[in-house]
Amino acid sequence: MSGSCLLVVGLAVPSSLPLVAQIPPPPEQIPDPVVFAGSNDYPPFQWLDDNNKPMGFVIDLQDAIAHQQGREAEHRLMAWDQALEAIERGEADVVALFISEERDERFDFTSPIYHVAHGIYAPSPESTQKDPNDLSGMRVAVVEGGYAQNHLIENPAGSELIPQVDIRSALLAVVEGRADIALVAAHTARYVIAEAEFDIYQISRPFWPKAYAFAVRQGRDDLHAWLEEQVGLLQASGTYFDIHADWLPKMEWQPPTWRDHLRTLAWIALPLLLLGIAGYFWTWSLRRQVARKTRQLSRELESRRALQGELEYRIEHDMLTELPNRSAFISKLNKLIEADPDWSPTVALIQLVNLEQLITAFSYEVALELQRAFARLLESQDARLVGHFGSGLFAIATRKVLEGNELVGRLSEPLNLGLVDLDPVYVVGIVNEASLGEKDGAEDLVRRGILAVAKARESHRRWVIYSADLEPDIDDLLLLQDFNRHGTRDMFLEYQPQLDLETRRVRGVEALIRWRHPALGRVSPGRFIPMLEQAGLTHRIARWVIEEASDMLSRTGLAASGFHISVNMAPQDLMEPELVDFITRGLAPPMLARSLWLEITETGFIQDPSRTRDVLSNLHDAGACISVDDFGTGYSSLSYMSEFPVDEVKIDMSFVGDMLINDRHFLIVRSTIALAHEMGLTVTAEGVEDRETLQALIAMKCNTVQGFFLSRPLDEKNLLAFLDLDMEDVLSGMQAT
Repeated sequence: MSGSCLLVVGLAVPSSLPLVAQIPPPPEQIPDPVVFAGSNDYPPFQWLDDNNKPMGFVIDLQDAIAHQQGREAEHRLMAWDQALEAIERGEADVVALFISEERDERFDFTSPIYHVAHGIYAPSPESTQKDPNDLSGMRVAVVEGGYAQNHLIENPAGSELIPQVDIRSALLAVVEGRADIALVAAHTARYVIAEAEFDIYQISRPFWPKAYAFAVRQGRDDLHAWLEEQVGLLQASGTYFDIHADWLPKMEWQPPTWRDHLRTLAWIALPLLLLGIAGYFWTWSLRRQVARKTRQLSRELESRRALQGELEYRIEHDMLTELPNRSAFISKLNKLIEADPDWSPTVALIQLVNLEQLITAFSYEVALELQRAFARLLESQDARLVGHFGSGLFAIATRKVLEGNELVGRLSEPLNLGLVDLDPVYVVGIVNEASLGEKDGAEDLVRRGILAVAKARESHRRWVIYSADLEPDIDDLLLLQDFNRHGTRDMFLEYQPQLDLETRRVRGVEALIRWRHPALGRVSPGRFIPMLEQAGLTHRIARWVIEEASDMLSRTGLAASGFHISVNMAPQDLMEPELVDFITRGLAPPMLARSLWLEITETGFIQDPSRTRDVLSNLHDAGACISVDDFGTGYSSLSYMSEFPVDEVKIDMSFVGDMLINDRHFLIVRSTIALAHEMGLTVTAEGVEDRETLQALIAMKCNTVQGFFLSRPLDEKNLLAFLDLDMEDVLSGMQAT
């Protein structure tokens, strides 16, 4: 019996290959170049410099996303409202913007790439601090089409909105008196104020912390799925953290301007010039001025050295937790390994998984405070090195072997966050006493740990210890890549006959998909179908099988004789939009009603049962028959046999194959046949491989059988020859008792 449908476990490959070299090429639907729209004046995220060249943190991320799969990135920066219109008209593919409920109705978002807060800016630092919910009577400059404008329109604060094309224009409106305040994104506002030397000040605390992500117009599902995968790969490969480190000084630090340095020089040069003109009579005064300014210059130089040290510290540390960031952690761990070549380091990656829930339930500040508290908890452990890679992903390195239960126990104490105590929710990936090859190092240790973390999240486990078994088979990656490129090109169908025990005629077959790969040869369905299921690609196979089976029935004339064909459907395929219309069209003449039987496993009935019931009812009304496949192997109750439009029960071969030597299985088969008949259902027994089993099923009044005793799966030519055989001769001597 064929399984449901398909593929792959992960994107990492054996450590001897670079991660980027293992990424499958993008689907053909992904455009090349990928057109990214954005604001032409939104530093430090994206803007046009004096030479009209795109710059910024988001620009570098977009280039990395495109280049890691051989695509080109085209950046079209313009007024913000025009950028949104370009996405919605299809003139551009991707845009980076804040996630909001209003935008969820028009765009599909990736995972967040940054979090940005807003602030209120006024011409005087003495202005009363403002609350964004109390702006009554104020003229408020906002960015046209931006999050602040949309929020204030949906939640009026009694203010007059003055839309501007970008943040620079909004701040300039305050400077020129055309607006009382500006309500804009704080990161960019600080940058613009410093660069343009605006005499304007922030008079509020940061508020509205919003996730900043890439988005595509709704309906472009392939592009959205591809883009989500690329964002994940940027983080897994470390490219995201390298780009973030490059831009961190501009995003979270305001550099001194040339005016500051010129002012210092002016205080030195001007007194010297005046003293030179005054001559001898000012000599004594000049000495005092020079001495005083020399001391001042020394203090300035000392401050500059301190500032340089602070900048270097920020480049190597995560400012939220004060721990080494990803690049610094890897660098420090490599130095420890080089200093002690005999050391087999143990590394653990720990991912906090409840940050989004904390932001929703409490606030952004609570989520930040949890990460700070968890960092202190890790520092209290016996570890040689502790780091934070951002977004709640921590790392520790130690000399001793880590045991999962012990580590989880030590890290599970409630953390005091001031007004509330919270338990951290996390998963752990452990790499114990890693054996490092000549080309391996800390980077590979971290990669293994992230792979173990991903496995822990996928399997809903608190911790997973890395082993080579977690690494995906390179051949599996090749299979997925070829399926994305060529689809079902190398696939074909075989048919297993089903014998009607009452008429002694073969009245139907089960369609079984096969794959003859040009490089790997014949690939077992038990290998490629689960991979395709995990990759969410089985709907492509299901449609192809139905089309091929329908063509076979029409081509051979079997469709007009009441012959039926059974097709396996994965549970997730039932949820595919337009499935009912597709199958209904396939049942049009010359196909007869009940010529197509859909086999659904038991688990398919308990996943979203209400939606499943509606889909199966519509398919049944259209003329398809419904079979419960692998009956008895699932965990659902028998109630669905009456609640769903079921026509047939297929008893799994695990019960049929040994029922003559296993009394329990014999009773299960017999009682299932009796119960199904009481409910008006037919029964097919799978896995009949000997004469004695067939005779027992005849005695139980089973309706249909299939298995190797009758026939192995056949191609179309051999099936037609088999149908010409006289089944009475084949089954001679087998009479029901």
